[in-house]
Amino acid sequence: KQTITTRGVKTVWVKCANKDKTRATAMLLADWEGNKAPPFLLFKSTPAKTDPKKEANKILRNGFGVTVWKEVRALQEENECQIYGNKAAWWNHELSLKFLEYNFAGRENPDENVLLLWDDFGGHWTADVLEYAASLNVILLKVPPKYTYVCQPADVSWNKPFKTAL
Repeated sequence: KQTITTRGVKTVWVKCANKDKTRATAMLLADWEGNKAPPFLLFKSTPAKTDPKKEANKILRNGFGVTVWKEVRALQEENECQIYGNKAAWWNHELSLKFLEYNFAGRENPDENVLLLWDDFGGHWTADVLEYAASLNVILLKVPPKYTYVCQPADVSWNKPFKTAL
C-alpha cells in the first residue's frame, strides 16, 4: 500500500492494489467525438450512526462526514470530478439521478434530445430515473447484457488506466 496524501492532514488516502478490500466505482461519460465529461467516482464510506447525520451527509456532503468532506471537496475541485461515498461503494438509482442532473440538466441546448447508452444495471432503470431522464430530454437505451463486449474498447482505454492509477 502507498499513501497519496501530504503530511499533516487528518485523513490519509491509501493507494491499494489487486484484491485488497478497497472498492471504487467509476462512471465515465464521453460523446461520439471523444470528449470526456468529468468522472463520477464512488468510494466506500462509513455512514453516520444517527439517521439525521446520515441524511445530512448524503444530501450536503455526497455521503461523507464533515471532516472527510473537507478533503474530498478539495480533491473534487483539484481533479475536476464528482466524488461520492456509500457503505458498499455500489452504484444506485440515487447516483443515477445525480449523474443525469450533473451531466445533462444545465446543458446549452436542453430542448435537443440526447441518447445515453447504459447497461442493464437495475439502478439505471427505476421509474424515477426514467422519468427524470425524460424530463431532461435524455433518451435512455439499454445495452443488452450479452452485448456489453462492444464497450470493451472504452473499458480498456478509460477504465483500465483509471483502476491502475487507483
